[in-house]
Amino acid sequence: MSKKIYTVFFSVLLILFFVLCSCATPPFSRTADRTVPDDFFGISPYQRDLEKEDFQMLDEIGAVWLRRTCRWSSLEAKQGVWDFSSWDLYVRDSKADGKKILAILGYDAPWIYAEPVSGRKITAETLPYYINYVEQVVTRYKGQIDAYEIWNEPNWNSWYGTREEFYALTIAAAKKIREIDPQAKIVAGSFWRVPDSFVRGLFNSGAMEYADAISFHPYALNPAGTVNLFDKLEKILAEYNYGGEVWVTEVGYPTGGWYPTAVKEKNFPRAIIKTLAGLAVRNVRAVIWYEFKDGFNLGQAPSKMESESFFGIATLDRIRKNGYWAWALCARNLAGTTYRSDWPLRENLPDRTVSLCFTGQNNKNVLIIWNENGGNIKISLDLQGDSLAIYDISTGQGRPLMQNEEIVISEDPVFITWYGNQTPLAVKL
Repeated sequence: MSKKIYTVFFSVLLILFFVLCSCATPPFSRTADRTVPDDFFGISPYQRDLEKEDFQMLDEIGAVWLRRTCRWSSLEAKQGVWDFSSWDLYVRDSKADGKKILAILGYDAPWIYAEPVSGRKITAETLPYYINYVEQVVTRYKGQIDAYEIWNEPNWNSWYGTREEFYALTIAAAKKIREIDPQAKIVAGSFWRVPDSFVRGLFNSGAMEYADAISFHPYALNPAGTVNLFDKLEKILAEYNYGGEVWVTEVGYPTGGWYPTAVKEKNFPRAIIKTLAGLAVRNVRAVIWYEFKDGFNLGQAPSKMESESFFGIATLDRIRKNGYWAWALCARNLAGTTYRSDWPLRENLPDRTVSLCFTGQNNKNVLIIWNENGGNIKISLDLQGDSLAIYDISTGQGRPLMQNEEIVISEDPVFITWYGNQTPLAVKL
């Protein structure tokens, strides 16, 4: 089978998988208030080195967390020969810029195998080597790396061992991290979507007793599917009376390639705002966006089938894509706010109109409102406050908003800020 035919065939199967796994879409809003942490927003620079201009962009958009794989095979390419030079620079520069670091502890090293095998698995015999790698990393960066995530997507294509071996690895790694750096956050799971039996196995094995948080990657066809996956995970966690944190350590959409989750770049701002706002109102501790930059310079895209190269909110040469400023609008305005489930009052708004309201310091408020299932309606907002502004989600630029100004609501979110402490009212005209 040719590569092209194989890719198309696999794409069709993946689309069917997403469709079959989709359930009835829940409302984006929640019935309980929640505070969005100050350090809620993060992004993945993947394996790329960061320069001064990159940190300026990360500050510009309001990213706090950085997630990157601390690859064992790079640090210890030969047994006992360690090279931390690249990670020393990464940690130094990230901390100097005030960023928090989430390091993925993965994967294997080629020298642990007696003969060539498929790799990416740690058995009982090779587990001591992996734990030594964990010990070396955590000891070196104690007090500098803020959180460790044990492995990545073990239920997708990054783990070829048994589930029992993965649970054993999680327990051993978590114990070692806790022993060396008790202040570091321990994040376990890192599941692709919500694999029911795998999640339950993590709890039934006792592995979650040693972790502070469970993480997953709710990739879906659209933002509604993403929040639906969180709600699915939340139901499983409730069965175990789980009181720890839930991290979304990957979520995003490519603007090219063959993945069924791809969006057109003109719709990228819409997808970003709905996803980030939908997760912000839920019991999510932190969201790490995948990812910071595309794998190519502007105008130099690889094959249209290379989906992994298109996930960035900017190009490799730092050109801001359509969506960059939408991400910044959310991160710079929602972090540290409180989601108000009772705001705004809704008068004759149809069910398909989603309205999410947040209030922050100095009575600064944010309202994000859109129609989820298409169609346009006209509304008027009574915000009873000062400095009303409405933003272009593609450019991030705001303009003054008149009190009771007629606004057209569509699939593209309307992003509004103002100052005041009176309950806002949204009225369909």
